[in-house]
Amino acid sequence: MTSPKSTQKLTSKLEQKNELLEHIDAKVYFKPQSDECKTHAFSYEFAENSDSNPTSIIRDNATPHGFVSAIIHAYTLHQHLRFSPDDVWLTIIQGVSGHILINAERFRYLFVDREGQKGVTVDARDIIRPVNRSFEGDWKQVIARLSDDIDKRVKKVNLKKHLECDFSTSTNASITASQIILLEAMKKCFKYTLRGSCGIPKVTLDGTLEDWLYLQEKVAKICDLGLELDFWMDRLKPVIAQFVSTYKGDVDENFWSMAVFEVPYKSCETTPCWNGWIGSEIKKNQIIPNEIPSGLLYVPFDLIIEKDIFKLNFAAGFFGARQDKVNEEYVVSPVIGWYIVDKIDEG
Repeated sequence: MTSPKSTQKLTSKLEQKNELLEHIDAKVYFKPQSDECKTHAFSYEFAENSDSNPTSIIRDNATPHGFVSAIIHAYTLHQHLRFSPDDVWLTIIQGVSGHILINAERFRYLFVDREGQKGVTVDARDIIRPVNRSFEGDWKQVIARLSDDIDKRVKKVNLKKHLECDFSTSTNASITASQIILLEAMKKCFKYTLRGSCGIPKVTLDGTLEDWLYLQEKVAKICDLGLELDFWMDRLKPVIAQFVSTYKGDVDENFWSMAVFEVPYKSCETTPCWNGWIGSEIKKNQIIPNEIPSGLLYVPFDLIIEKDIFKLNFAAGFFGARQDKVNEEYVVSPVIGWYIVDKIDEG
């Protein structure tokens, strides 16, 4: 059964390029540099109908952020762009989480009525077990338990309801990634422990029209959280409204041509700075490559096995972008995922 989506031709002025960039297996790309550092779980999901390597991402992404990279690659290579409400929403809540962390003391009263971090211990002995220096089991369930526990402890604002991916397009990977971002947003309040020419010629917006209208509602409700993010939401709302209009078939060619410009990539040799509405997705006015936030967020936690304490990290967000050949054309899309890795001591 084909998933619901809307595919729209954005312009007839561009000839799509049949160019495939070099890809690399995602697990290899994110393999820790040190042999002493182990990856304990790895999860990601890709678009359907792919005839290329289903576990690969572009080796040299345009930016550290997968959603931004997908738009830039589609734009500079004149290729079909595909994304979902989950891709947009995950990008937004990464920005919300970062805003909460930067202003943790300013907004602490919205979440807890105390100072400092409070330990949160979730018993995972029934689903996590040590095997040859790795910890195996149902990590997705572990993350869900932690997310539910934090949801119960944060009394004033229902962050789980507001931040979690809950669209018809939401996958296990995107739901779990959004739950980890919730943990990241609250990591200064809680300490986690477990026991056990350029342009885009065509776009596909995955999901139903109701998903995209629901995305609009979720963005509007961020203003109700009291986080003083109206300045960002005021820039973001018109972009989301254009996504909804495009889904309906009302295509604004000028809007899509302004997704990104002044791109120093491939044949477009201009200045080392990007502009366009992609900046509103990540709370930036201009996009300079080395200043773009990573598409991955990390949340530290302790895993206790008997009397031993192991320091690990949840990592979640965008692994990068990828190209799939679908119906004889290359389609560029972001890749969402999460993994568990040893925490490397700093210093």
